[in-house]
Amino acid sequence: MATIKNISTENLLGELDISGEHYSCLNSNPVNSDKDYMLYWLQGSQRVSDNKALSLAGKLANRLDKPLVVAFLFMPDYPGSNFRHFNFMYEGIRETLEELQAAGAAVQVEVGKRNEFFKRISEKASLILTDQGFLQEPRNWRKELGEIARTAVIEIASNTVVPVETASQKEEYAAYTIRKKINSFRDKFLKIWEFPELNHSGKKYTRIPDNFSCRDKFLASLNIPAVTPELRVSIKGGYAAAKKQLESFTSKGLKQYDKSNDPDLNIQSGLSPYLHFGNISPREIALEVINSSSRQEVKEEFLEELIVRRELSHNFIYYNHDYNKFPDCLPEWATTTLKEHSQDERDYDYSPEEFEQAETHDKYWNAAQLELIYTGNMHNYMRMYWGKKILEWSAGPEVAFTTALYLNNRYALDGRDPNSYAGVAWCFGKHDRAWQERPIYGKVRYMNRRGLERKFKMEDYLERIKKLTPEKNIAGD
Repeated sequence: MATIKNISTENLLGELDISGEHYSCLNSNPVNSDKDYMLYWLQGSQRVSDNKALSLAGKLANRLDKPLVVAFLFMPDYPGSNFRHFNFMYEGIRETLEELQAAGAAVQVEVGKRNEFFKRISEKASLILTDQGFLQEPRNWRKELGEIARTAVIEIASNTVVPVETASQKEEYAAYTIRKKINSFRDKFLKIWEFPELNHSGKKYTRIPDNFSCRDKFLASLNIPAVTPELRVSIKGGYAAAKKQLESFTSKGLKQYDKSNDPDLNIQSGLSPYLHFGNISPREIALEVINSSSRQEVKEEFLEELIVRRELSHNFIYYNHDYNKFPDCLPEWATTTLKEHSQDERDYDYSPEEFEQAETHDKYWNAAQLELIYTGNMHNYMRMYWGKKILEWSAGPEVAFTTALYLNNRYALDGRDPNSYAGVAWCFGKHDRAWQERPIYGKVRYMNRRGLERKFKMEDYLERIKKLTPEKNIAGD
């Protein structure tokens, strides 16, 4: 085996047999064997179970004959986040760090500015590894770490089944253009990555704020404004909660997943927030579903959403840097048709504030908005209707796009996610085709309330939301 002093980063990774995995060297620095520890910056993959990047960090620590240090930075200024997001995230981070300490890794928790954090944690690191980022801000942060560190920094894809660059080298037009590409690699990447037994204890490098063990005190110290009301459903972050939700879904809801479009039945996996915060991996979810006793057709229907559709959204975010901009993120046909109809007369013209307060004439739309506000989630079919009606009832498509993105990112626990940006953009024509032309929508797909009433028992959906928010008047006609 080559000595560490003479081994390149590529050869070091090659020893671990990760052929086919996507990784990037974020600078050209060598491995610094004279430093104290192997460092893993925990950011998007907030778990130990099936965390490909963390598992490799553990193996590299053993290969380097160093302890493993895992560091996490709480950033109160994280773009678009608020107290409900940090409250959910705290549970997962605390659980993950406790598990890592029990396994012999050192853990470090800080609050503050990235540059100072990066300088401190990288100062004594022989090698740094982190998970891959997708949104523009997290990608920029990894670039900053690569520039600041004086040792090698490696980024490894961990939060998709098929690494984005493995599936495709370009932005894909729609699900039908990427489905075959993803599915051709699916089975190869469906394996669980175990965290290794560590050769060295890193206990002496552990550094945690005194108040971290008390959630209320720690979160209060972050001074994050409570701009959203408390959730009225019981939901806890972390791997244990995610695993419990997965087991519940595979034993009950999955059997009826072919009826998941029905908002009155509310058959959903409930896993989206856990995927967003990296509390559980899509590989582990997929394997649990594949090995379940449900019918093959419902399993494949769910895997289509979990893998093909979800990873189409990651493809969109990764290759289109204008994913949050209107109309830049849309296909040319959608941009053209929405512009042509931007001045069409609207029957209703609600302000962003009226939308936020669920004060429209439509009781179904109001119920969907209240569901989002008080559960941090919205039924998938209602989310499509919700977005389409914001387009129809706003002064123009650009105002509508901004409003939909703002509401989703503020209130949804899975807001600010690749799926969120792709989902909002879909309402305006992304990943879709041109349809029959009509006022306001142009050739963008249209949805109406008669379709809801024809397909579903909407009164059952309304009753469910009314029980959740009895003091609210859903009103409407």
